[in-house]
Amino acid sequence: MKVYISADIEGITGIVHDDQTFGTSNEYALGRKLMTNDVNSAIEGALKAGADEIYVKDAHGNGRNILLNELKKEAFLIAGWDIMSSMVQGIDETFDALILIGYHSKIGTENGILAHTMTGCIKQLSINNNPIGEPELSALTAGYYNVPTVFIAGDQTAVKELSTFINGIPHVITKYGMGINTGKLIHPDLTKEAISEGVSKALSNLSKFKPFKISPPLNMSLKLSLPKMADLISLVPNVKRVDIDEVSYLADDVLSMLKMFRVMLGLAWSLR
Repeated sequence: MKVYISADIEGITGIVHDDQTFGTSNEYALGRKLMTNDVNSAIEGALKAGADEIYVKDAHGNGRNILLNELKKEAFLIAGWDIMSSMVQGIDETFDALILIGYHSKIGTENGILAHTMTGCIKQLSINNNPIGEPELSALTAGYYNVPTVFIAGDQTAVKELSTFINGIPHVITKYGMGINTGKLIHPDLTKEAISEGVSKALSNLSKFKPFKISPPLNMSLKLSLPKMADLISLVPNVKRVDIDEVSYLADDVLSMLKMFRVMLGLAWSLR
């Protein structure tokens, strides 16, 4: 069994503030360790379920957060950042399952700890008029390769968000958000055990899961933080201007959508 683990940091056990997610402070040093610990718990669960090939993607920021020397040696670490598939870099049809660890909810989510969508340039990302966040984007990318998403760990808002798209997805709530920078935290020993057991159980019942797909065509719309970002993006062929701060693109498949999404993000980032 070949397993892909994608790990972000904002939904990790104990994380409530940006100071814990990047920089040079002791808080970030602890954040890296907490992230590595949650990922190790998922690796333990995968091994218990019989996984013989495990890949971990460091899917936060620059992709250099997980502590390699503390990561379980049974897993390969994909570090750094890929423009195209980013949070699930390298996933393909050879994988049996995708596991999401430390994921957060989309921008604007009430009580979502550090809720956002990809970069500070985005106010809303939607597909076929349904707002989505990073959990759904990763699951949809995996689904393109017929890989099912079988587990998520994050705060209660991230779990609820993905559950609206993948009904009944196994999960572990790592903390309970009470605002963007505050929440009710759970001791790492408890989440460690829960993640390990949850992943093991999910991977032991793979036949229950189907890849997450949205039937094409895919109408992707992007609301941007500044109107000038929409001005620039609307110059791209086949991109439609929807509103002063919104553009859209009609894609035939997920791969085409992802390519245009990356172009849009790059252009928006250049004007931040």
